[in-house]
Amino acid sequence: MADGCAEVIGGRLETAALGMGHRQIAARQGLAEGTVRGWPRRFRRRSEAVRRYLTVVAGAGAVAVAVAVDPVMPEAAASPLADAVTVIVAAHRAAAVTWLAVNTVSQWAFAGRAIGGRVLRAEEPRPMPAWESAEQW
Repeated sequence: MADGCAEVIGGRLETAALGMGHRQIAARQGLAEGTVRGWPRRFRRRSEAVRRYLTVVAGAGAVAVAVAVDPVMPEAAASPLADAVTVIVAAHRAAAVTWLAVNTVSQWAFAGRAIGGRVLRAEEPRPMPAWESAEQW
């Protein structure tokens, strides 16, 4: 998912995590219902895999590189979709402490890059690279 698309879709997923349906989201954003409908639906199917994968980033580390020195695990949210959104925010925050350059990308661009662009795709997340420098951002 390109960074611009990540922003648009990610913002709509955050709204869906608050409990708003695709029709309301589409109406508020001036988008076609058919455009918005699939995003929360696909993300709900992926949410547990995304949450589980990025919890490792926020907590224990990415492959061989520890991301958060003193991890703070997010509290459980109202739904699996909301849990995944919360973990994306926490993982972005943890990575931004380790690599300041991560602050130059949104949490959704970070999530897309961290899991190989598979935020909405059906496949399992790809193994995360062992980032050793901010130059990769």
